[in-house]
Amino acid sequence: MPDFMKAAVLEEYQKPLVIREVPYPKPGRGEVTIRILASGLCASDLHLQDGRIPSSHVPYIPGHEMVGEIYELGEGVDRPLGQRVLGFIDITCNTCRLCTSGRANLCLSLKRLGFELDGSHAQFCRLPAQNAVPICPEVPVEKAAVIPDAVACMYHAIREKGGVRAGDRVLILGVGGLGIQGIQILKYFGAEVFVTSRQDQKLEIARSFGADLCINTGRQDLTEEIRRFTGGEMCDVVLDNIGIASTIEQSLQVLRPAGRVVVIGYADQEFTAVYQHIMLKEKEIVGCRASNLHELKEVIRLVERGVIDPYIYRTYPFEAINQALDDLRNGKSLGRTVLVF
Repeated sequence: MPDFMKAAVLEEYQKPLVIREVPYPKPGRGEVTIRILASGLCASDLHLQDGRIPSSHVPYIPGHEMVGEIYELGEGVDRPLGQRVLGFIDITCNTCRLCTSGRANLCLSLKRLGFELDGSHAQFCRLPAQNAVPICPEVPVEKAAVIPDAVACMYHAIREKGGVRAGDRVLILGVGGLGIQGIQILKYFGAEVFVTSRQDQKLEIARSFGADLCINTGRQDLTEEIRRFTGGEMCDVVLDNIGIASTIEQSLQVLRPAGRVVVIGYADQEFTAVYQHIMLKEKEIVGCRASNLHELKEVIRLVERGVIDPYIYRTYPFEAINQALDDLRNGKSLGRTVLVF
């Protein structure tokens, strides 16, 4: 086994990552080390780089969307070497009340790969064996990489937190790297899908995946467009992928009575809402964080069956990670981007 590996290290907040050699992560008892084939990027990587996530620390290796091959087994692990796997982000205690009640994504002792722990922007990553989830090698590595977050998170938001049913009208605010995956999941559930963006190119991509209504909020009034299209009945569920104060207000305006806003994005720290809009119409604002392991396994089956085809806008070689992050920050990415080793 190697003594060292190449990794992209966040050494200082608000600075580019540094590609350098670091010690190889040898697996402990119950763990495996996987050789990374591809690693996805998302807005959380930017928040981490900027020091905006309280649990972050430096120096460390980011990266929380990954596909790889089992490279080394820790004590007590019996898994085939070379098996293609996804890395599930959350490392949980499996004993607290949240874990044992099916809400392990909120574990009281939660640690996350690429956040509190070293992640996948490296040649190798160490994780518990139960977090290395098999996937068939026929799924292209760039598409497989984003399943643990971009696809599984939207699945959790739509099915568990949104409670979406066939015939529901669902609005995706901000149809980017997560939203395109969400369109496919919503169509699978039989929903009518509305999406927003300020970029016509993103709306065209959304339309190609089956979006029923595409709204450019840079030049169209969101509430008026929803009211016109629905005959005034508005939306059953709003998925807020943007997470700024104004999007909560917009979401409540286009929501029908007893509708639900699912908050997925988190760019701003605070928002305000009118109490009576929530109380009198029994509207709900619900938080959504990541997914659970069983949901990731369900999503993998949907991808393997071709029900969901993860959309990747662009791949970058690992060495171009800082260019990829800059492009994401500057709005040049029209979907999920992936580092390929």
